[in-house]
Amino acid sequence: MRGLSDRDIESLVSEAGLGQISKSTVSQITKELRARYQAFRARGLGEVELLVLFCDAIYLPTRPSGAKEGASRSRHSPRPPARVLLDVVLGQRERLEDWLETGRGLVRRGLRAPMLVVTDGAPGLIRAIEELWPDGHRQRCTVHRRRNVAGKVPRSDAKLHERVEAANWAALDEATSPADGEARLRRLVADLERSYPSAAACLAENLPALCVHLEYPLRLRSTNMLERSLEEVKRRTKVIGRFRGETSCLSLCWAVLDLFIASARGLALTALERRQLAQIRAARMAQTPDSLTA
Repeated sequence: MRGLSDRDIESLVSEAGLGQISKSTVSQITKELRARYQAFRARGLGEVELLVLFCDAIYLPTRPSGAKEGASRSRHSPRPPARVLLDVVLGQRERLEDWLETGRGLVRRGLRAPMLVVTDGAPGLIRAIEELWPDGHRQRCTVHRRRNVAGKVPRSDAKLHERVEAANWAALDEATSPADGEARLRRLVADLERSYPSAAACLAENLPALCVHLEYPLRLRSTNMLERSLEEVKRRTKVIGRFRGETSCLSLCWAVLDLFIASARGLALTALERRQLAQIRAARMAQTPDSLTA
């Protein structure tokens, strides 16, 4: 906890429900946070029924010196009606091995396969998801892809950026199915190819993964919900500069995420949406009973 002001620690501890503290109790509170984090990582996940699993990472300085090699990873899933924080661990630059280790740990704790997984384009993460849940659906974050495409368009042409972004969202918003969404995006790719082939190639990469969400009644197509919680971690830890080690980094990151997600609103599902999701799950279980009930 070194690097935080007493006021920061008092605020965080108060929000965590640990009561009022004095300067002399900071060390004890640090031990309490670490103990709570360890208990969080040891709890069983057999009762968690996932609708969608979000996976993402941020980079934080975890040692007194050296580069920011520590990647704080967080996974959480909205489960009607609540959001659940599943894990917070450290890794090295989103390597396949680290994501696999995290996922296997969740499975060992009883986590059942999610219906849908939403990720960015990190290759190691994508390969890990495909290995862990080969029969699941993976949605490529549409916001990340939009940013990638925008980076291939001249920055000086603001109107062009607006036009491409509007066409991209219209293709997904107006689509009636994954196939329809893919066809609409392909038309946008064709338009871009004439003058901006690199932007077209970026958008065209694995188009089906951008449209998976259209099979579901809810438009769960980006990692924004998770990113907002990770931004809160960055805001709270900014004053530290550099953590003394991995343990202090993990315990504080978990505390911030736990508070943020606990106070977040869950998904508001209509009766029709619940029935549609139940039908999708039943159909998936009929096709791949082992992977979805394991």
